[in-house]
Amino acid sequence: MTDQPTKQETTVPIEFGGEAFLEALNNNGVDYVYINSGTDTFPIQEAMAKYQAQGKRTPKVVLCPDEATAVAAAHGYFNATRKPQVVLVHVDAGTLQLSGGLHNAQRGRAGMVLCAGRAPVTFEGEMDGSRSISIHWTQEQLDQAGSVRNFTKWDYELRRKENVQHVMQRAFQVAASEPAGPVYLMLPREVLMEKMEDTKNLPAQRYGPPATPQADAGQLKAAAEALSQAENPLIITGQSGRNESSVEAMVELAELVGAPVISEQVHLNFPSDHALSAGRAGNQYIADADVILMVDSDVPYIPINTKPRDDAQLIQIDIDPVKPSIPMWVFPTDSLMHADSSKAIPALNEILNEMLSEADRARIEERIETIKDRHQRANDEALAVALEHGKRDVITPQWLSHCIAEAIDEDTVLLDETVTNSGHVSTYIPRSQPGTMYRSGGSSLGWATGGGAMGVKMANPDKTVVALSGDGAFLYGTPASTLWVADVYDAPFLSVIYTNQVHNAPISALRGGYPDSYSEQTNNFVGMELGPSVEFATLAESCRAYGEKVEDPSEVLPALKRALERVRNGQAAVLDVRIERP
Repeated sequence: MTDQPTKQETTVPIEFGGEAFLEALNNNGVDYVYINSGTDTFPIQEAMAKYQAQGKRTPKVVLCPDEATAVAAAHGYFNATRKPQVVLVHVDAGTLQLSGGLHNAQRGRAGMVLCAGRAPVTFEGEMDGSRSISIHWTQEQLDQAGSVRNFTKWDYELRRKENVQHVMQRAFQVAASEPAGPVYLMLPREVLMEKMEDTKNLPAQRYGPPATPQADAGQLKAAAEALSQAENPLIITGQSGRNESSVEAMVELAELVGAPVISEQVHLNFPSDHALSAGRAGNQYIADADVILMVDSDVPYIPINTKPRDDAQLIQIDIDPVKPSIPMWVFPTDSLMHADSSKAIPALNEILNEMLSEADRARIEERIETIKDRHQRANDEALAVALEHGKRDVITPQWLSHCIAEAIDEDTVLLDETVTNSGHVSTYIPRSQPGTMYRSGGSSLGWATGGGAMGVKMANPDKTVVALSGDGAFLYGTPASTLWVADVYDAPFLSVIYTNQVHNAPISALRGGYPDSYSEQTNNFVGMELGPSVEFATLAESCRAYGEKVEDPSEVLPALKRALERVRNGQAAVLDVRIERP
């Protein structure tokens, strides 16, 4: 007989509140605590030191010199495992320092338990942990949690030692519930230092996240009927690949109905080398489609650029169907289903397999062949462009992306934060295996090379992890902090920097807003220049990482192979690839 998980509380002898907090982390199977400590977190650190001295389990503690590294690492780890980890920072200052990464976690639906100290609430020695230095007055805010409330699913202040276990179970339950996301908890040090005789470990499975919903059977059948009879069906997906099993189901669906698939690929939702892959943007498909299925997509299209036909049938399946955290989310749908796509898509496939006639299948196969031919021509043209660029005197993003694809294997995990070069990454670097491509989901730069790749590596120590970014994003990612952590905690990854020495996204926005701008006429893009560039290879070497600057197209592939060899031998690496200015 298989042992069943216990449904009973267990009593654990402890001495003070910090140990109760630690017991709650162990009880929830937390693997890592990403910490940037202050004068308010030491009771937890003392509990960890005690447990380690006594040979008891504790999560692995990773000191992050910058809080941005900590939140990005927790985000990367969650992407790879779907297990919320803990970030521990100091009071208001530490909370604010991780705020950009918190935006990414919210929009990337990354579950994590963010914990921050709180200025002590007593100041005349009434309790252990009372205020003892001047910053304990200046660090107290009117509403510390208010600074992050827009970005979190839940926030709370631990007030009593007697309910530490209940507060922590609530935190993990909310963080892991779909749509997953960050929660925020404040920890006054008096509570953490209070004497205790014991604490309760609650049966975590009885306080876990709820089962996710299946789509309405009638709506699924209607969707199947529409897709089966469509002349130009289209699928748009954003985050369905968070459940890796859904990738195979999405491929089956696309092949059943003969639909190209546009994928934003916050996760790998659909193999980018599949004949039906339409990449990240497909305005031509949106304008022509008569039936569009949108799956877990926050922004299925940009209305100012393209819109569906007025007579198009719009179907949406989403775990977060009305996007309450996005104040103005106004996209029409004819059928809006609140459902877990990893359940709904296989169910839709079952209906279609029963519904499709031989004549339907023949018609759909003919359409697939047409799409395959179109995509093959596009791929051949893109390859020809890259190979021609390899003969130039300057490195282009097309050539660099092509060389990266040549250097890595299908199991390499890729994190993409190249922003304006992401289209080239999608075109030239195919990803087919679930869990081998991630983007942050948000717009705060510095995630991939600034901790995200490191978190993915900690979750997958046997895999090669490569982070791609622009030079601006690399600087945002607090590289000295992240490379130090990668070295000290044995989490090596490769950073490839598309160094064009400008902030290209704002330049592109300016060009779109002002086609005849003074900036363009005078080549004076105020506040957007990043030249002369930082010597990123030297920076890497100062952090005991391998660093190399590449300026010749013929050296790109050899340099990538050298850097990957270093990573596979346990050393983080940074390639500073100087590409042409856009």
